[in-house]
Amino acid sequence: MKKIRVYLILILLSSIFVTSCSPKQNLKPDIQNSPVEYEEKAHESSEYNEDDIEPHINYFSIKDDNKITNMALKERNIDYLLSEDNLLSNKESIANFSAGNLKINKTFNTVVPQELDVDLAYRKYLMPYDYFLINKDKVKIYNTPSFSGKVIDEANTFDKLKLVNEVKGEIIKDINSDKWFGVSWYNKDGKMLYGFIPENVGQIRSFRFSDMYNSLKELESELKKYKHGYISNYKDVNGPPPLTDGKAMDKYGMQAYQSAPAYFDLNNEENFRYIPDGMIVFILGEENGYFKVKSLDYEGEYWIPKKYISFDNNLDTLSKVIVVDTTNQNQSVFEKRGDRWTLISYTLATTGVKDKRKFETPIGRFKILEKKDRFFYLDDKSREIAGYAPYASRFAQGAYIHGVPVDFIKKDGKDVDPGIKEYLFTIGTMPRSHKCVRNYTSHAQFLYNWVDPNDTAVITIK
Repeated sequence: MKKIRVYLILILLSSIFVTSCSPKQNLKPDIQNSPVEYEEKAHESSEYNEDDIEPHINYFSIKDDNKITNMALKERNIDYLLSEDNLLSNKESIANFSAGNLKINKTFNTVVPQELDVDLAYRKYLMPYDYFLINKDKVKIYNTPSFSGKVIDEANTFDKLKLVNEVKGEIIKDINSDKWFGVSWYNKDGKMLYGFIPENVGQIRSFRFSDMYNSLKELESELKKYKHGYISNYKDVNGPPPLTDGKAMDKYGMQAYQSAPAYFDLNNEENFRYIPDGMIVFILGEENGYFKVKSLDYEGEYWIPKKYISFDNNLDTLSKVIVVDTTNQNQSVFEKRGDRWTLISYTLATTGVKDKRKFETPIGRFKILEKKDRFFYLDDKSREIAGYAPYASRFAQGAYIHGVPVDFIKKDGKDVDPGIKEYLFTIGTMPRSHKCVRNYTSHAQFLYNWVDPNDTAVITIK
């Protein structure tokens, strides 16, 4: 077990970390869901449609995620979603958590804005609205905000605990801070416990419903004011854009591939940036084969060749929106009913890692471009089919919202499909993918059945 813990720590250190109500229901993942549910011979690579093949989508090997998941399920981590017991409501949890005479700096009580209705159509894996993500192993939880207090439990990397308040406690020498957090969780016996952890063992996470709602309302408002289209250059189908200063990436970090060139001034075609496939743009004018456009996410106005802007399968109405928070690694789903927006699901998500290869999930307002019951991804080294992602909804370039990736296994020299996998313990912890937004498979399926290219937008925020 010690070796496994060390392995987990090494994975964490090698990664790039980005910086409440709870329904009464059993949220335990299906531990019996074996990594190999059934065996089915995969199709030969020659039978794949080119449009169903993408580059490798897992920044970290999916085998690592499966190992971490199996370990967490075996050990019954105190992660909020792994509780054996039904969860208490937010009010009950806070009411039963007394801070005594401690100085409370802040109480965490994120709520859904009054402008939003709530009618959850998907109810699995529900988290508290405010939670604390542990990013170290063997984190002691104390009965008081002091290292001399009684240790009442221990948390490990990627555990997620309900966040209740911030209190003043003993000085944490490593960071010269007296900030501690009150948290609640279920122990391995299913009993709700409360305790304190120092601030340097993890990160505050919240569902930013207000920010999400404001982002969709801004899009809705602009759609009513302007004619709109979207960038269309999936796999450079409308032609590769020119290089900028001899490079296939602009100074903002956007890659040329599957993007459109956006010129600041038609009299200076050396000065431009890239706008990614799928991004919604608003038409301000046109001249000599160019549309003058603006974007809610890129400051300024631009001239884009008309061939890169599509009005096919445009947003006839905006009645469905998925908002992905790349900082908190979670997402919410909204549906327009009459004159009001309704929150119909909220859950954890995993987005793309930002590194020198720039496979970070693009930020902006996009539309759903297409749906695939599965798409296949290549191995980075061999360039052969490595596996597939189920229930995929594409919204930008090769970026999809999809279920848990499945690596094929080799058997007698053939690719064998081990079966769809529902759950990963690493979802909602840190960016781990190449550009895509990874969901629990059942939620990806829920979205796959719900979205429509003519009425659904995807908004990604930082």
